[in-house]
Amino acid sequence: MALPLPEGQLFQITHRMLPADYEMPSLEIAYDHYSINYHIQGDRTTITPSFTFTQHPGSVSTLAPYIYHRTVPASDKVYESILIKFSPLFVKPLTDRFGEQLLDRIYAHPTNRFAADMQAVVYGYFTRLLEIYDNASPYRDFRLQCVLCELLLAIDEYRLPEDGSSSHATPLTLPIMEAVYYMESHYAEQLTIEEVAEAAGYSAAYFSRLFQSQLGKSYSEYLSYIRIKNVSRLLLNTDKSVTEIAIETGYQYPGNLSASFRQKTGLTPKQYRRQRKNPVQDPS
Repeated sequence: MALPLPEGQLFQITHRMLPADYEMPSLEIAYDHYSINYHIQGDRTTITPSFTFTQHPGSVSTLAPYIYHRTVPASDKVYESILIKFSPLFVKPLTDRFGEQLLDRIYAHPTNRFAADMQAVVYGYFTRLLEIYDNASPYRDFRLQCVLCELLLAIDEYRLPEDGSSSHATPLTLPIMEAVYYMESHYAEQLTIEEVAEAAGYSAAYFSRLFQSQLGKSYSEYLSYIRIKNVSRLLLNTDKSVTEIAIETGYQYPGNLSASFRQKTGLTPKQYRRQRKNPVQDPS
């Protein structure tokens, strides 16, 4: 279970700094709070029954109560974030004015990005909440409530339409969530369906059918999706060669990576890196 709010409190905010390889030890679920997380540095992939998404610096994730989730590192950078937890009672003035559907709409999007100017504003709300939370003023809770409501309205109004999440064909059962987590953690290895099926507690044949029905992709297709996602990240955020990236993401030969990458994106890895890093240049 996710750590609950401290007894007698309706709001909590924490500035977290964790090792790059930090992994949640098990699936967690919150029962008493909503959460909002501003991602300062590092990259994390979160798996829930309905969505899988990766947070990058500047993104804001939202998670409602009663949703199982687990995160896994998505890069080798230190993980830093500001995490808010709040009871629905804490924002009752907001939902009384605009209805519960406001929270439903915000929390329908598990990850949120903003234009550069608005991203700075959103980050400002988080840092302001940290300042107020550490202050012993008699007006502290009221100020926290006001700034949190402003933050929620900003997320609703200014989030960019594309959220970068991958929705599942049907909600994932807990064993399939564990399988996806295992794949996200071990994609760089020579991973077999038998190994992942065992982690989920199923035979390979039954696991294959169940996996396809819940994710809408076969095991091999989803493993390729995870690898290509990480290849793209390394192409844009490092100067590693295609050969180095191939080894790091589970491809035995660079040619296998290039063929798979071109099939998915229509570009070779080098073309993709050149176009995305230098968009004004002629890609030919």
